[in-house]
This record gives sequence, structure tokens and C-alpha cells, in this order.
Amino acid sequence: MKKLILGFLLLCTGMSAQGIQLPKADTTQKKSRIVKQDYLILNFNWNSWLNAGSEVNVSPFSRGFEVAVMFDQPLGKSPISLGFGLGLSTENIFTDAFLRSDSGNVNVEWQSISKVINPNNEAREWDRYKLGTTILELPLEVRFRLNPKKRNTFKITAGFKLGYLVHSKEKYVGPNYLYDAAGNQPHLDGPYIGMKTDDLFGINRLRYSVYGRIGYGRFALNFQYGLQPFFESGRGADNVIPIQAGISFLPF
Repeated sequence: MKKLILGFLLLCTGMSAQGIQLPKADTTQKKSRIVKQDYLILNFNWNSWLNAGSEVNVSPFSRGFEVAVMFDQPLGKSPISLGFGLGLSTENIFTDAFLRSDSGNVNVEWQSISKVINPNNEAREWDRYKLGTTILELPLEVRFRLNPKKRNTFKITAGFKLGYLVHSKEKYVGPNYLYDAAGNQPHLDGPYIGMKTDDLFGINRLRYSVYGRIGYGRFALNFQYGLQPFFESGRGADNVIPIQAGISFLPF
């Protein structure tokens, strides 16, 4: 009897082993997850002004650079995420007129470089003159990715940026138009000189703007529109609006 029961148990165990197969772990596929990305953003920009006025021309070769370190926070399993972080940007605006203040140090004025170095209508040229700024920025953006589980996918971003001017300067390379201490005429036909002045008059410290990006994978086109004029209110240049467009590289 014991042998019969033992044989039956062994038979049932054998049948169970053959009839029931436990599921095996699938090692061929990994769980698909939303990819956090675009932590580092590098923008190579073209810079310009709207409403600059008739007294100054901005060169089409004006340029700038931006770098931002961002956090990426996906909103659940949706294709939307939020980006926020810290950035630093530089602008180099090349113009054909010196930035100056009026006699009362109230309004911004433009002084034609050509007229300064050619007082008798000569044909002297200068090498370059630019206004440079360095701005600390706090960007906040909404990101849409067509497939948030992939790195290489179509992307659209819209954002708002708050900035603070930490440094401004002007640089000039050209004929020496400065009078010496004795009041002698400048050596306009002598060697070129290089001059630099920091902390320029009348430039807004506070900046805020809207911006966007559209691209695929690690590359995108970017654009930005300033909501705050380049110059301080009441300086006679309230309508000068900074704009930019460029190429973005997002390596990580």
C-alpha cells in the first residue's frame, strides 16, 4: 500500500512537471522608460536689435553664445516635461556708432564712428567696434518630445528666461581719434589703437525674454525675443529690443 501511494505521488509529480511550465524571465527586452535628457544646452547665436533707430546700424555679423545647465522633470508618462536651471550668455553687438551719453548724463546718444575718424570727409576705415554683455540667467521651459522614451526624437520647447547683467563693455580697434593731455589733434593716420571700456552707460540690468527651440535629437534651431528693452527706461532709447536666433547643441 505504501509502495502504491508512493508510486502515485511520483507519477503525479512527473505529470505536473511535464504539464505545468513556470514563466521564464525575459532577458531579451528591457523595460522601456522615459529618458531624461537635455541637461546641457549650448547655443551659438546671431544677435540683433529691433527699433535701433536711424543713427546706428547693427552689423549682421553680431553674435553671441549661451550655456545652460538644466534639470529635466518628465510629467508622468506624457511627452511633456519641465526644464529649469542656470545659464550664462554673452552678446557681441557690432555697430557703426559709438555709444555715448548726452551732456547731462541722461540720454543715450550715438556718435558716428565714420564722422569721428574722418572730420574732414576723409575715407579712413576702422577695424571693429562692439558692445558686449554678460548675463546670468534663470531659464524655465516646457518641453515636448514626440517619443519621450528615445533620445533621437522630434522636440519642441517654449520657455521664459529671467536674466541679470553682470558685465558690460565696449571695444574699439581703429584710428586714434583721442586728443592728448595737451589738447593736440589725434594721430588719425597713425597705427591703429585698441580701447576697452567697462560698465557702459544706460544698459538695463534686468532682462526677461521668451524663447523657443525646435529640432531633432541633439540639434535644434533656437530663437529669443526680449520683453525688456536693451537700454534703461527714460534714456531716449526705450524701444530697442534685443532678439537672437541660432543653433543649439544638446550633448547630454
